[in-house]
Amino acid sequence: MLILNEKWNCSLPFGWIPITSDEAIPNVEIYNSTYFDYYIEGIKEIIKNKFKVNQLLEIGEDGHFRELNIDDCGFYYDGLEYIYTDKNFDLVLYFSHENATTIGGRELLAELHKIWPENIKHLWTPLQNN
Repeated sequence: MLILNEKWNCSLPFGWIPITSDEAIPNVEIYNSTYFDYYIEGIKEIIKNKFKVNQLLEIGEDGHFRELNIDDCGFYYDGLEYIYTDKNFDLVLYFSHENATTIGGRELLAELHKIWPENIKHLWTPLQNN
C-alpha cells in the first residue's frame, strides 16, 4: 500500500481525493461517472488484453482488501468508495461518492481515449454535482 500511496498520491488505509488536490496528479483524469459507466466493459477488456491482467486488487473504504478476477470487479460506487489496481500499481481506478470516476495510468488513458473519443466532454467538474 505504501507503493500505491507514493505512486498515486493516495492516503491509505483509505483516502484518495484527486478532485480536491491542489496540484494535478500526472496521468490521472476524472470523469463524470454517469458517462463513464458506459465504458466499464471496454475498460475491463483493455486491462485484460493490453495489460495482460486478469486479477485486480480491490481496496474498499471499509478497510477490506482483496484480489478479484477482473470480471468480478464492480467498478461502481455502492455507498462505499473503491480503488482497483494491478499488482504493479501501473493503473488505478477510483469510484467515489462525488459521481466521479478517476482513472490513472498513461497507457490505460490512451486506450480509453481510443474507445471513447468524446471523453473530454465528460470530465468531472464540481458544478455537475451541485
